Amino acid sequence: MARPRRYESYLIDIEGVLVRDKRYEPIPGSLEWFNGLHAAGVGRVLVSNNTSHRPEELVADLVEAGFEIVPDMLVSALVVGAELLKSWNKTTLLWLGMSRLDGWWREQGFTLVREGPCDAVVLGINPDLAVADLDRALPSLVDHDAELVALHRNHFYLDIHGERRFGPGFYCAGLESVARNPAVVVGKPRERIYREALKRVGSRAEDALFISDDPVADLVTAHRLGMGTAFVLSGKHPDHGVLARLDQEDWPDIICDRPAALDLPDPDAQGD
Repeated sequence: MARPRRYESYLIDIEGVLVRDKRYEPIPGSLEWFNGLHAAGVGRVLVSNNTSHRPEELVADLVEAGFEIVPDMLVSALVVGAELLKSWNKTTLLWLGMSRLDGWWREQGFTLVREGPCDAVVLGINPDLAVADLDRALPSLVDHDAELVALHRNHFYLDIHGERRFGPGFYCAGLESVARNPAVVVGKPRERIYREALKRVGSRAEDALFISDDPVADLVTAHRLGMGTAFVLSGKHPDHGVLARLDQEDWPDIICDRPAALDLPDPDAQGD
């Protein structure tokens, strides 16, 4: 499939693009395509809203699946969120994400509490989140002026069984309605993580192509920042119907069934 121009760098979503879901089974053709980008002279960075894995675990799982990546190629909402909280001196957290990441937060220098005053209530995906957990956050948000921080605001995700589960965006909407302050969103579609990814790969926005299975949550921001956009039908949206939710000016530049349908650029070709 031809592109309108040669992009120097690819910013790539993970789930639904390289792997099907949280089982990390490669989408057909994605291994060869991704691993061929380096030889084609394309810069690569993975931009992930993943909040279920430590960043090093995510990289290890992808390497085990056959993808040729190193830790510096991952820009994670988890890490960007931790850095943002530190910059604000918000170090006491009520973490409403998966408990398996409790240790990671502590290793980054944060103190975790289960209730009572805190600097921030932080949301990540959590398939076991219960109403009682949300109740624990209310005093912090209503009485103690804690920040409400969503590491991303996706309303659903695909679990290890490929089933849809409510994501942080669903719970954030409810908590934000009672919080004193508007929610702070870290990951896609907020610009912060896109700019960090461009910085990491050393690219201008106009020279980058963002590839995702979610045109609403991922590609609209990329387009408005000046990037090319590619919507793949290998993840959460198996057809074009979701585009009806967008203004036509926000439609992706490219639509294809999977990333392997994107031609690898000829490293000897001249850019337009």
